[in-house]
Amino acid sequence: MRNLRSTADGKRTERRQARRTALGVAVLASLVWFAAGTGTVASTRDESLTVFLNLPMSNGFSDATHALVETMELVREPLFAATELRPVDRAEDADVVITVLGRGKGDVELTAALGGMSGSVVSQPVPIAATERYIEILLTTGPCRTMAITVEEHSPDSCYRRIFVGVGLTELDARRPAKKRRLNSWEACAEAVVRDVRAWLTTNANRLRTLRAI
Repeated sequence: MRNLRSTADGKRTERRQARRTALGVAVLASLVWFAAGTGTVASTRDESLTVFLNLPMSNGFSDATHALVETMELVREPLFAATELRPVDRAEDADVVITVLGRGKGDVELTAALGGMSGSVVSQPVPIAATERYIEILLTTGPCRTMAITVEEHSPDSCYRRIFVGVGLTELDARRPAKKRRLNSWEACAEAVVRDVRAWLTTNANRLRTLRAI
C-alpha cells in the first residue's frame, strides 16, 4: 500500500515539475519575443524622423487664427500619412520643426509674405498666378528649431530654415495623385507643399539623424 502511495506521489511530483518546466519555457519565450519586439520598435523609431508641427509664436503665445488652424490641420493629414515621419509635442524633441506661416492668393500676397522673412531663410521663386491660392510653411532644423523665426544672420551652419510654398494647381505636377483634389483648393495646396517637404526630408534624412546630438 505504501509503495502504491509513494508511486502516486512520485508521479504527481513529476507532473508538477513538468508543468513548472513548461511554464518557465513559455515565460522565457515570451521575454525573448518581447525583447525582440521592443528592439524592433526602438529601431523603427530611430529610423523615423520626428516632426513638430506648429503655428507662429509671439511672446510665448500661438498666433492662431481660424484660417491658420484650419490650414495646419490640412497640412497635418498628408504629412503624417506615412510611418517614416513621427509627430512629437515639443520642438526640442523634433528633428525638424514645421511652422504653418499662412495661406493666401496670388503673387502680390506671396511676394509680400516672403519679403518679411530674414535673409538667412532659404526660399525659391514660385510661379503663381494672380488668383491662385497658396499655403506657405517654414521648415527649421538644427539649433534654431527652438529659436524665434527672426534668427540673426550669424546662425550656426547646422541651423537651416527653408520656405516651402504649395500652390493649388495640381496639374503642374507630372505625377498626379490617385485621389486628385479640386484644382486651386486649400487641400490641393496642402498636398502640394507636403510633397515637396517629404521629398526634402527623404533626401536629407541621414544628415538630420546626425544632427540629433546637437
